[in-house]
Amino acid sequence: MSVAAQEECVILAADIRFPLERANGVQIVKTAHALARQGAHTTLLVRNSDPRPSDEILSLYGLEPTPRLHVVRLQVGHARGSNTRPRLRYLAHAGWAAVRARRRATFFTRDLQLAELLLLFRPLRPRIVYEAHAVEALMYRERGVLYGREEQPRAKKAARLKRREGHVWGRAHGFVTTTLGIRDTFLETHGFRDVARTRVIPNGCDVDVQGGFPELPRNAAPRVLYAGQLYPWKGVDVLVEAIAQVPEARLVILGGMDGEPDFERIRARVDAFGLATRTELLGTIPQAQVASQLERSDVVVVPVLRSVMTERHMSPIKALEAMAAGRPIVASDLASCRELLQDQKTAWLVPPGDAGALAHAVSGLINNPSLAERLARGAWERAPSFSWDARAGHLIDLFRGIAL
Repeated sequence: MSVAAQEECVILAADIRFPLERANGVQIVKTAHALARQGAHTTLLVRNSDPRPSDEILSLYGLEPTPRLHVVRLQVGHARGSNTRPRLRYLAHAGWAAVRARRRATFFTRDLQLAELLLLFRPLRPRIVYEAHAVEALMYRERGVLYGREEQPRAKKAARLKRREGHVWGRAHGFVTTTLGIRDTFLETHGFRDVARTRVIPNGCDVDVQGGFPELPRNAAPRVLYAGQLYPWKGVDVLVEAIAQVPEARLVILGGMDGEPDFERIRARVDAFGLATRTELLGTIPQAQVASQLERSDVVVVPVLRSVMTERHMSPIKALEAMAAGRPIVASDLASCRELLQDQKTAWLVPPGDAGALAHAVSGLINNPSLAERLARGAWERAPSFSWDARAGHLIDLFRGIAL
């Protein structure tokens, strides 16, 4: 490891609860930990929202303490019926940390508002690197469809998000996108940006190749796993309909919480298709336990529906985790998925929203063990290129480049 990488200092700011088991929480914490493992002195700024020690919370993500990772848990307080006051306090704390760091550290965040605020701090600001996981202006316009809500986007807010993204795109010292589609949309919308300071770096996964390719479980009742949130755009409704056409399969759903509207919607759909006796609705489980569920699964499904956001702006961590686990994958045939998966080489890709095609692919993998193993092995062999450590290495290369 180079001296320059060893001396790199990074402040990763994320206005999230700690722990947060959802995908964005996993991505943030594992990126911070990987940066530290790769030699960067990393400070993670999160909310102080849990009484347990930071080391104990890290263990929920399957992570051990590492000396180069310092977790700072900001006291932002709580506001009754509103999240405005804690949000403002977080921005103030994070801004002050950035000012104190000056040019001694790279300030790295996926928080668009925070990135824009810090870019106003001339000449006190540090090097700012923004990571885009979506084009916020476009995602905001289709929120009602994505999340099944009867809400209409406000033109002023959409315009404000577009201006904010254009400002950060034009002025941030470094700009990271998790898909080619996000980068290209920014280019199309906001124009040219220095390619040396702009990188496409997908999300990551935990990789362990020491034990060799893991054998497939061959359950008597094949387990078909979905892991993630239960929002309408995730396609779990379509998956339930598909499994109704695969009578030998057992459906396992990780995600959501008992009593939440999305969870209850999926439960009702399971009941409507008569699948209650062969469906496990496990809710949200600690991230460290997801690996054991992947290990027990015969097929992993990523059934997202087509939308402006999903078509080009999605880097699904659960697909990457299935690759690393050596499990056959059925996924929606979208440009964003094809950035990670190759049809009939590392996954079986199907038209989004097509329950019949999804059922055919799941059944095909269950009934053709040699095909299932071939796709699973192909994915497993490609997974190391998407490891969290590989991701951190690409980030450090960018941080070093903008420091010159």
